Amino acid sequence: MDTAESVSKGCFAYKGRKRITKPSDYFPVKDNTGKQRHEVYQEMWECVDTEIQIMQSNLNSNIFEELLSFVENSHTQGTTIRNTSLKEIPTAALITGVNTPDHAVMFSNLVSLMKERVTPLITTLRSKDCPALKNMLTKTISQLTSNPDLGLDDEDDEIIQTVINKKNQLCNMSTLVNWYKDKYINQKPSSPKKRRSKSGLAEDIDYHPPLVIVLEDMESFSAHILQDFITICSNYIEELPLVLVFGIATSVSAVHRLLSNSVSSLLCMDKFQAPPSSDYLTQVINKVLFTATHPFKLGPKVFHLLLDLFLYHDFSVINFVKGLQFCMLDHYYSNSLAHLCCQETDVPATVKKLHESDLDKLRQIPTFNRYMNECSSEEKTKLMQDSKFTKLRVTELLQQLHDYHKAFFPVLNLLHTLSCKLPKHPLGKQLRELYSICIECTLVESDAYKEACDLLRLLSKEELIGLIREGITRLTEEILPHELDTLPTQLENMLTRFNDLDAETEHIPEEDTEEESTDAVALPKKTDLHNLRKTLQELEKKKKRLSPYEKLRLETLNELDHIFRKYLKCPTSIPLYELLYYNSVSVIKHHINASPRAAIQRALSCPHQYLQCECCKGDVGSILSTMPDVCIVYKLHLECGQLINLYDWLQAFVTVVTSEDEDNETNTKKPDQVLQARFIRAVSELQFLGFVKPTKRKTDHVARLTWGGC
Repeated sequence: MDTAESVSKGCFAYKGRKRITKPSDYFPVKDNTGKQRHEVYQEMWECVDTEIQIMQSNLNSNIFEELLSFVENSHTQGTTIRNTSLKEIPTAALITGVNTPDHAVMFSNLVSLMKERVTPLITTLRSKDCPALKNMLTKTISQLTSNPDLGLDDEDDEIIQTVINKKNQLCNMSTLVNWYKDKYINQKPSSPKKRRSKSGLAEDIDYHPPLVIVLEDMESFSAHILQDFITICSNYIEELPLVLVFGIATSVSAVHRLLSNSVSSLLCMDKFQAPPSSDYLTQVINKVLFTATHPFKLGPKVFHLLLDLFLYHDFSVINFVKGLQFCMLDHYYSNSLAHLCCQETDVPATVKKLHESDLDKLRQIPTFNRYMNECSSEEKTKLMQDSKFTKLRVTELLQQLHDYHKAFFPVLNLLHTLSCKLPKHPLGKQLRELYSICIECTLVESDAYKEACDLLRLLSKEELIGLIREGITRLTEEILPHELDTLPTQLENMLTRFNDLDAETEHIPEEDTEEESTDAVALPKKTDLHNLRKTLQELEKKKKRLSPYEKLRLETLNELDHIFRKYLKCPTSIPLYELLYYNSVSVIKHHINASPRAAIQRALSCPHQYLQCECCKGDVGSILSTMPDVCIVYKLHLECGQLINLYDWLQAFVTVVTSEDEDNETNTKKPDQVLQARFIRAVSELQFLGFVKPTKRKTDHVARLTWGGC
């Protein structure tokens, strides 16, 4: 009985509940404002990300509408007869640009929009997934027949499952033709098929939706595979309403370079040009950084770094946005007072919650310390000792900083409008170039600003009037603060004075014209070279009389110069600007623009810093048996010359790995197969990283490629 009873007993193990790490767990215990900073960061980034998504959809809306119209009308009755007779496939050549990291998002949005409005039968192909024609056909047919967006009935689901479950049957275009006919063409008139829409209602299927095949990176496909695929599709164009969409990074000439004349003649191709990434970047910068709506700003060094990575690396706006997000994240994480970088309406409540320790940190900020030194001794004492007075003053300074941004960006746009068309572009063609000058130094004291002012003083009346009109138009598009409400009126008054100038010039006194004429003929009729030079010098010393237009132009430019000097101050001169501006360029370089070789060498020489283990911790030059095999092989190769003997390298590796074993001598003479396999794998990894390579000079040696290791 005891045995029988014990059979029913058992020990059952249950998995423990998996603990989900919360964001608050990453903040130090002593950090009082960590949670608050994280909440402010999430709020700020959600606003920025939402605006970027709206901009992206608006930017591509026009080209997407044209593409959808092309796909929808590609197999109408007239075009179908023409294309099927010639066996031409309607093809859309979408020129996407060289910013390849952004293409995945663009095609994802295009496919989702096309499924929603045109057809659910869409397949997306990439070159890495199609190494052979069989893979290309299989992927095309499987994506089309097993599309979850079809909204099919039970009968249709059974048809698809029978097609997919026939594993022994080859996946060819005939299978797709049979499926398409059963689904859309061979319908009984008495019981028309239904499809479920996204609203849940059944709709009659009385149309033949086109089958869209999207090739994201058309230029990366193998030429012969692509030619065979297009030829096969052309043979079935009479039975299947196929449409091709080519994603081309460079130009349409890539199609003719990959395809022969006989194959390219099978395509009825239309060209669609996507907006350049530089335009998208300009909109992102103008809407996110060059506005007072979002308080977070980039410092000059970080701004230059992100721009350089975009312009000289990948032209990817997505990578620029990711860099901007990392800057914002690091700003709120590393700066204990970054929660003050919030919306203007939240500033008073946020300042009231500051602790005494936060006020001490705030007093150590360089610009606030400089502001206290400029105050009177009584105010300075209060700022150092009185917490309530300090909070009130900090609130005022932060509000002044927000007001500074509200006036700064409209005036900056006005200056850019006046200077962007000047010869040689002293202040740059783009607004971001002018902005980088403003945040780096005092603009009105720079040589570029003085050169721009000199060029403005040489403009003709028509040119100056045109620039002022453009400036008024630009200001009307901006949200102006109360102190700039009269600025458009001032500019309109300037235009009125220029327009009334013609009437004033008609009433110039005759005495003035006579004086000017006498001055013009003051030279004697006969004179020698010395007297002529002396007379010309005297005439040059006389002050030239300005015309009415020149006087008005000088007066107008002086008024504009006064406005620029008042509102375009360098942000580093504003107290507490460090709370809103992020300028830790070394951190950004370390995380975004890191050096791969330095990181690899550091990981191989000091693996404990990455693995966070004590077994691998040791001196920089020491080699421990507990280290990963690739680290041991790397450190051993640093002791060798240009050529490394593989057998000696293996013996040294075995010696290090088996240094703690008692039979060390036996293992050194005859290393087992496991150690040999580990060594071969480590050397292969080192070769993949680019530290060694095979050499023909000696077959049992490898050549070392790098020098000066850690």
